[in-house]
Amino acid sequence: MTKYIICLGDGMADHPIQSLNNQTTLEYANTPNMDYIASQGEIGMVHTVPQGFSPGSDVANMGILGYDPALYYTGRGPIEAASLKVACGDNETIFRCNLVTIENEKMIDFTSEHISNEESFLIIEALNKAFNKKGIRFIHGVGYRHIMVMEGVYDTLSSTAPHDITDKAIDSFIPKGDGEAIVAQVVAEARELLKESEVNKKRIAEGKRPASDIWPWSQGKYPKLPAFKDSYGLTGGIVTAVDLLKGLAVLTGLEAPDVKGATGFMDTDYNAKVQATFDILKQHDFCYLHIEAPDETGHMGRPDLKVTAIEDFDTHVVGKILEYQQKNPDTVVMVLPDHPTPCDIRTHTHEPVPYCLYYAGCDSKTAAHYTENEAKKSGIELQSPWALLTHFLSQKPVLQAVHE
Repeated sequence: MTKYIICLGDGMADHPIQSLNNQTTLEYANTPNMDYIASQGEIGMVHTVPQGFSPGSDVANMGILGYDPALYYTGRGPIEAASLKVACGDNETIFRCNLVTIENEKMIDFTSEHISNEESFLIIEALNKAFNKKGIRFIHGVGYRHIMVMEGVYDTLSSTAPHDITDKAIDSFIPKGDGEAIVAQVVAEARELLKESEVNKKRIAEGKRPASDIWPWSQGKYPKLPAFKDSYGLTGGIVTAVDLLKGLAVLTGLEAPDVKGATGFMDTDYNAKVQATFDILKQHDFCYLHIEAPDETGHMGRPDLKVTAIEDFDTHVVGKILEYQQKNPDTVVMVLPDHPTPCDIRTHTHEPVPYCLYYAGCDSKTAAHYTENEAKKSGIELQSPWALLTHFLSQKPVLQAVHE
């Protein structure tokens, strides 16, 4: 049976950057494998985020997996909590909760300088001890990414993703609405606790940014999504380092292996993630391989690092997947980002992104490279990511064709 592989380079798309000769990071990067797919297969543009939704990875990846956020989205926190098997009562609300660095009431770093799992575990443990009798609990995730569960319903509370306000004063972005005073009190108490954290004292002594604050956001209840198999007739899995994508896997009945060495940053173990993809394909026919590093470097405003992240993605992920396709010609491969993360503004934008797909016998659109401009020139512009998924899953290789 045909195998379908999506290689998702989170946030790869960008704007032209002066320091890169007015090229985007995709244009500047050396990406022979993605260029091969684009030149030998199909390339086009796709709108991944519906109008009315913030261009977050939660909404975009839900859509790329074939689920309309207008029908199923309840918040990022609940999706990530699903990956951690977090129990939630009827009178509780699930928040995504970052460990962040705030200085002089300005969001300096939404990752606490990519705090390690070991350090963040100790901080989350301390927070739980402090709040365990106040109807609040924290669940450890990966690095700076965690979950907070609070008693109460916060349906009208408006919150902002911390990566959207890097280097901005936080006063305009404090959660507003039902329960705002309670949330503000929790954040204030956590700040005082983190001032005394031995983890933070050590980080400061080492010249690293401390996890000075918690930042709860994107709260809600668990969504109810139909199984991917029921919707698309395939079983499979998602390979990722981040709880968001693992949560989508749990909610849609896809496998979500814990990959040793997967970090969600540039030091991730690409080989282990690719091998996990191959392991899934031994039993199933669909795999969604997600790489976070391009998005993280875009948020950092570092075009140089983003170029490296994209080149690593091309070499260690897309190249290996093409080798698999050579040995298994009944395979369809697609590459795309979930949204742009332009280095100049350091957050996501609500713009279409380039995709490319390839399989044996695919009708080539003769693009020169995999870039935003080449995709625009194709004249293909799909209006929803679920339309793209349906199109992708309808492709069938011509097995007599030879992949050179």
